[in-house]
Amino acid sequence: MTSLNDAFENYLADLKRRGKKTIPSIERFYANNIEGEIGHKRLDKIKRTDIKKLFNQWSIQTPSLANRCLGIISCTYNTAIEDELIQHNPCLGIKKNREIERKRYYTQTELQNIFKVLDEKDKNPRNQLSVACIKLLIYTGARRGEIALTAKWGDLKGNRLVLSNHKTDDKTGDRVIFLNEYAMTIINGLKRKGDGVAIIGQTPDRLWRSVRLKANCKDLRLHDLRHSFATTAFKSNKVSLAEIGNLLGHKSINSTMRYTHILDETAQRNVSDVGQEIFKYFE
Repeated sequence: MTSLNDAFENYLADLKRRGKKTIPSIERFYANNIEGEIGHKRLDKIKRTDIKKLFNQWSIQTPSLANRCLGIISCTYNTAIEDELIQHNPCLGIKKNREIERKRYYTQTELQNIFKVLDEKDKNPRNQLSVACIKLLIYTGARRGEIALTAKWGDLKGNRLVLSNHKTDDKTGDRVIFLNEYAMTIINGLKRKGDGVAIIGQTPDRLWRSVRLKANCKDLRLHDLRHSFATTAFKSNKVSLAEIGNLLGHKSINSTMRYTHILDETAQRNVSDVGQEIFKYFE
């Protein structure tokens, strides 16, 4: 009988066939969190109670960790069912944790520190691509994978990156990443290669861990740079919500609505100001 590890390899093969670009991160996550727990067990020997027990243990660490573990195991079983290796998915009926939406974006001081550290790191030629990648994420609000792995030299069309057949595209269009003058300066500073070669071609995760530690913002994730881009645009009062969604490559305005929390912060300041003005009448 097939083990969970064997079924997981089948699941990865299915993802590869469908052209998914998240395989390395899924593989690492499985190895770090799931493989040592139940990976060796046969599919038919893993019960719902086994997964529920592990899910509760993972939830103590973080709710999101438990949710992702459950999702990967469930997808692995679904693939096994399609391959007729088993008939039932033991993950069914286990409710995922409710996750509190993260609202983390860099402060002006943190951004200054980040650029200072990046400039120091850039002195080492081995860091050039990772430094360029991080700066492009800051200046464009693009997803890490879009800049680090997907974008190729042939995708550069003037001051835009046009990614065809991208997972965030709608049925008729491409994912367009708009490049401001700062982003163009970074790209123009890199050695151009063939059209089919990735501009960056590597993830900056390892360098980023060092950068954020030295910049005194160790809880700031790479994806938070995307949130920060949107927040900065929204606070400028020069870019509409729909335009921000277009810059971020959102399919739906609902995805962009998460940034309206800034309106609540502004409204709170405004109501406080009004309160102070009213209070003046009683002084």
